[in-house]
Amino acid sequence: MKYITTVGNEQFIIDINQDGQVTLNGEVVNAEMRQTMDTTLYSILIDNESHDIRMNEGEGVYIVQLSGQIIEVVVEDERTRRLAGLKSSAGAATGEVVIKASMPGVVVEVPVEQGQQVKRGDIVLILESMKMQNELKAPRDGAIHAIRVEPGTKVDQNAILLTIA
Repeated sequence: MKYITTVGNEQFIIDINQDGQVTLNGEVVNAEMRQTMDTTLYSILIDNESHDIRMNEGEGVYIVQLSGQIIEVVVEDERTRRLAGLKSSAGAATGEVVIKASMPGVVVEVPVEQGQQVKRGDIVLILESMKMQNELKAPRDGAIHAIRVEPGTKVDQNAILLTIA
């Protein structure tokens, strides 16, 4: 199955061929990924070079920590991507979006207020986890409906932080 992976403004097409081999943007790469006893830690071997990554699933994204960097990665399979395209052509997104903590941490800053209009990509909260500050961004345009935390609040993974309507 093919996956469309988005990191920042870059898209990568990944096709999992067989165990130990993937195609990345049309180029065959020897790659293996194994989960460790810690369910958020993975060991990846790419062309005989080992990398350890920590990965948590967030609201519509994966939060990946690699070599001290936090990277937001969106992964869609072909079918999901086609369905999303059909939905977006039908009209604007509606309903409430829940922003959850992708990992345990401490709220550093909430630069928005209840009722404030935000655009997709605006920073709505900064969460510190593992000594790294992670910017949580609005997944779509809307208004801040509810803020459930304040700076200094310790949160668990998947704790609801705020909602956008």
